[in-house]
Parts: sequence; structure tokens; C-alpha cells
Amino acid sequence: MALRRRRHVAPDIRNNAHQYMRSLRGPETNTLFIGYAINHGTVDPSTPGVYNNPSTVVFTFNGTSCPDHFTEYFHFQKATIPHVDPALIRRVTRWIIEDFRSHREVLPDFIIVLRDQVRDDLQSTVEHQEFTAFKEEISTYIETASNLPEWNPRFAFGLAPWRPENTEPLVYLFQDDGIFQSNEEFQNLIVNMFITIRVRNHRFSLLEPLWNAENKAGLWTKFFPSYAAFREAHNNALPRIANSSQYDFDTISLQLHIDPEV
Repeated sequence: MALRRRRHVAPDIRNNAHQYMRSLRGPETNTLFIGYAINHGTVDPSTPGVYNNPSTVVFTFNGTSCPDHFTEYFHFQKATIPHVDPALIRRVTRWIIEDFRSHREVLPDFIIVLRDQVRDDLQSTVEHQEFTAFKEEISTYIETASNLPEWNPRFAFGLAPWRPENTEPLVYLFQDDGIFQSNEEFQNLIVNMFITIRVRNHRFSLLEPLWNAENKAGLWTKFFPSYAAFREAHNNALPRIANSSQYDFDTISLQLHIDPEV
């Protein structure tokens, strides 16, 4: 299976990170913004050792030729993993860098990574495992990519904690290589990307580049069992790990992102 044959869906034009970075760094700023989150699945206690109601991880990034476009990528993982699998982060990071380089014909000067909806008990894991995976893969890319010019990107990693309804967003800057002059500048950048929507009588603060992707991830998590049952009923069952009842979420995710026309 060729991992580079991913389907490129039409990206969305959004009020996004690039606009705000232009105001901070001038019109020629070359910024890659990556937002990501996880919608947690459920663990069925009646099937110990088999976890077929997955969590859905979603990434969104402005890696096309137009900095105002965001592309989304979804991937399933076992619901028993409370954080985003670092191996998945490494794979997707390489894809994102390759897409950015292919479409823009340059590499980003600044890379801003924001993890959304982080519970308090996972903040340390996000910082030390997930953010580390991004940096390690970019270092590997610098060491192994062909025809790569000298490239020393500057990083900023932050997170937005889980938010109950009717609360304003908070963001925390965990690592910064001098992209921002202060934590306040970073917070202003991210907070300006939030929008507030009203559903009936409830108000929700949403991170604009991520909210549509997070909504789709929630739907995938909710409806995955029905999707699996539909495939089974049509004699086209989803792949499982050899000699087990466990769905192979990695293969299923890649199949959903394969372009059948290639």
C-alpha cells in the first residue's frame, strides 16, 4: 500500500492562523499551523481485549498552495489509548511537511502546533509525548529527506484545555523558539481564532480552524459501529488484525484516505 496515495479533499477557506501571523510577522510570513485533537471512543467491557469502537484523531493544517486553506486528516486508534499515538503523529507530520513543501515549493520558517481539548490529567503526556513526536519527526525529516536545503524551522507548541459550555477559551504556550515575543502574544493569536456559536440556548467556544474537523471526528466515532455493520452486511467486512476479532484501525484509516483514481 502506497502511503502517499492519500485522497486530497477540497480544502476549506477559513479565518485562520496565517492571517494573524501576517499581522505579527508581515505579509511574507511562511507559517505552518497544525491543529489537532482526539474524539474519544468507548471501551466495551463485554469484549475484553477487543476494542472496536475507536477514538478518532483529527489533524488540520494549512499546507496547500494557498495559506488560507486548511486540509483535514482523520485516523482511528484504539479507545484504550488516552492520548494521540506518537507513532501516528510522526507519520502525519512527515505527510504535512511533504505536502507543504510540494504545494508551496518552500519549507515553513515557523511551525505552530496547537493541541485542542486537553484534559488536565493529560497535559504532561501531551507535552512530553505528543509534542516530542512532532519535533523528533521533523528532525528525522531534515536528516533523511532528499534535496533538502538548509532548514532550521522555529517551533511553538501550545494547548487549549477541555472547555465546558459557556466558558471562554484558555491556551497555554509550552515551548517556543522565539516565534512569539511573549506568552500573551501567543494567547492573543489563538484566542482570536476562536468563534462562539449558539446551539439552542447554549453557547460554545470553538477553535475556528479545527471545529469543523472536530465535528466530523465526533460523527465518525459515533457512527463507526454502524459503518462496520453496514460493511459486514454487504460482504465487505472491515480489515481485522490477523487471527483476531480486533479491527485493524491503521489499515482502515489508510483505506479511507486512498485515492481510487491513482
